[in-house]
Amino acid sequence: MQINDIKTTFLVNFLNYLENNSKNGNKLSKKTKITYLRVLTSFFSFISDNNDDLFIFSFDMKKIRFRTEKSEEKLNYLNENEIIRLNNVLEKEKAKKEVYNSFRNSLLIKLMLYGGLRISEALNVKLCDFEEVDDEILKISIIGKGGKEQFAFIKKEEVDDELEYFKENIQDSDYIMQTSTGKHLNRSNAFLIVNNIYAKALISKKGLHLLRHTLAMRLTAKGTNLVVIQKILRHANLNTTTIYAKATNDTIKTALLNN
Repeated sequence: MQINDIKTTFLVNFLNYLENNSKNGNKLSKKTKITYLRVLTSFFSFISDNNDDLFIFSFDMKKIRFRTEKSEEKLNYLNENEIIRLNNVLEKEKAKKEVYNSFRNSLLIKLMLYGGLRISEALNVKLCDFEEVDDEILKISIIGKGGKEQFAFIKKEEVDDELEYFKENIQDSDYIMQTSTGKHLNRSNAFLIVNNIYAKALISKKGLHLLRHTLAMRLTAKGTNLVVIQKILRHANLNTTTIYAKATNDTIKTALLNN
């Protein structure tokens, strides 16, 4: 391929390649694709200004259209029965021989489901990151998006059992999310582990982010103020949080029509 053979379709095909070869099985969102395109066009603009052939790349991003996948249109989250089944499996797993992994997996899921942590945040927690606010709430120090220190909160009763176990078995400065060989658990490992637990709970849904979606949907369904939900999920923009309110309204509409 020559430098002047690179056209707009090359960029689109490259994005399709990334999506089809994703290690954790997640599709690229429309927002992510646009971000990649902007980076690539900036890169090729630099080449245009610095190549000896005087060749100028010209990509018209406005002509590129991404079809919105159904998975992007409909929020994926767990219903109350699925949450009960999930928790039952976690408790049964903790009673088995592979104790560390079972408690680790349980805490990983609960941090996302009840604390709203992103998977990247949950994978990096240490015991020293947890601090009691009072008898009911724990504050979790995390490194959020953009490398900024943030604080998440979770009910103590949801993770008390797991934290007590780790206090007796690891150092405060150790990463909790480790493999059986002592390696730091990564996103791909977590994706497989969590999906396996879903299957044991007879949950057909897959993915890590649906746990965070579930917390948001439960809070919205209970009438929690959107600004409060924004703070819990640490969304930079309130518009991101309003997606859950719309989804709840759609759920109400469906329930009424099917009544």
